[in-house]
Amino acid sequence: MYKENTDINNFIEEPQISLDFEAKRDVQPIQETYKVVSLFSGCGGLDLGFCGNFVFKERYYNKNKFEIVFSNDIDPAAEYVYNSNYEFFNHKLSCNDIKNIDVNLIPQFDVLLAGFPCQPFSNAGLRKGINDERGSLFEECEKILLHAVQSDHKPKAFIFENVKGIMSSKMADGTSIPDEIVKRTEKLGFKTSYKLLKTSNYGVPSNRHRLIIVGIREDFGYFDYNLLDNIVANYNLPNETSNPYELYLGSAICDIPINAPQSNDYWKYSPGGQYMVDKIGPCIDGKDALEKFKAKTPLSKISPTISKGKSWKSMNPDDMSERFRKIWDNPKKYHAPNFYRRFALGEINGTITASAQPENCGITHPFENRRFTIREIARIQSFPDDFQFPYKSIAHAYKVIGNAVPPVFAWVIAQALTKHLENE
Repeated sequence: MYKENTDINNFIEEPQISLDFEAKRDVQPIQETYKVVSLFSGCGGLDLGFCGNFVFKERYYNKNKFEIVFSNDIDPAAEYVYNSNYEFFNHKLSCNDIKNIDVNLIPQFDVLLAGFPCQPFSNAGLRKGINDERGSLFEECEKILLHAVQSDHKPKAFIFENVKGIMSSKMADGTSIPDEIVKRTEKLGFKTSYKLLKTSNYGVPSNRHRLIIVGIREDFGYFDYNLLDNIVANYNLPNETSNPYELYLGSAICDIPINAPQSNDYWKYSPGGQYMVDKIGPCIDGKDALEKFKAKTPLSKISPTISKGKSWKSMNPDDMSERFRKIWDNPKKYHAPNFYRRFALGEINGTITASAQPENCGITHPFENRRFTIREIARIQSFPDDFQFPYKSIAHAYKVIGNAVPPVFAWVIAQALTKHLENE
């Protein structure tokens, strides 16, 4: 694996745990499968969930009835990661601009997956929405659906995924983007609906909000989103409501195997970012508390401060730059932003953004003054420990993980979709 030289220091001592990853995988094929075309696939989080057959936090997520027959993304960094994990997909990603792909060359499919670019709609971006050329890329999905509908093999379903911000993005006539997608795809013969979901309710140790748009071929009826909750209950998956312990940051990162790829690699902060993190200081509970999570000690027996996180507001105002001091002095004017969020071991971590900047997301380790390692954010995103993130620039690894759909969340969606299509 080619990667740049990185100064690796100050990382947490790794737990002495090793897993025989291959022994945990089911190699038996499922005979009846749904063919899947995946667009804007990124490093494969959504695809992995639909394939299934992986282990996350010692829990096996069984093989699903979906087979990826075509996947595409324009990002070479995503291609590098996706194709380095061939054993999960049994398929390689094509790196190309979706606009340059001849629809006649896309195989017949039963299900279309697409996480078209979220930056035009994201609160962490410039929010140009439909005015950003990437904001209209859902029309490429529409084009491929139209071509498939007009063939002899009409797809059974599609799943689109995007950020919460897309709900307030408008077309030129004022229609919201999700409502426009509903209108257009229902003309193609799909029953289309959408719902804003939080991944921590579906087995993922991250409070990540995502809009899921599901279109079902009209003879199957509208998708029942209650099926997602049924899957969580049937498999006893951790969730905020009934059993959140496995979702806490301490539980997520306490037992990363020593042989997990990229377990020690982390991206150093800029001098200014490092200054802020140092001045904010670590959360109260540190290494000893992390060991208690490893031992599965009940949260009530760890510490009353285990859920007390930090941010720039924890700094001494005298240590702040002029910019931050202005915000500190007039929080109402600036809507009291919570920059440099540092989640504690007893909290559920927030969204990890593609930029992985400490000012915009909770990317800082709770008691080591550094970014999370690549492996730690992979855990927060629910990737299995044997899923590799090779990189040529370490920023690229953070980007593709931050852009990904959490695989466990995708697995729940895949299970629910199967039940809906098979009328269970």
